[in-house]
Amino acid sequence: MLKTAFDNLEFLTGKSVIVEESKPSLIELAGLLKKKSEWKLQIAGHTDNVGKAQSNLVLSKKRAEAVRDFLVEQGIESDRMNVLYFGQTQPIDTNDTPEGRQRNRRVEMTIIFN
Repeated sequence: MLKTAFDNLEFLTGKSVIVEESKPSLIELAGLLKKKSEWKLQIAGHTDNVGKAQSNLVLSKKRAEAVRDFLVEQGIESDRMNVLYFGQTQPIDTNDTPEGRQRNRRVEMTIIFN
């Protein structure tokens, strides 16, 4: 479930707008979070290294907040979610190829079990 939401999560280029194709997976995630009210979610935004570092930091924050805000719209309490943002500082792949940059542009979600 979480992997599906993560793998399907995409945004408009250079923006914090979640693409329509990503929303069904996030709606499923919200349904799971409703059933597991003791779970919390950490949402961490990341970017590639194209552009200025400060702009990328802001973009990663806005994208992570967009995910949080979407889940709030689905009925998940905002205090169950923690938003982190790292800009281009934590790549998981090379920034030397288009494929690597694509992998680095991501929002990671981690369930926090209490």
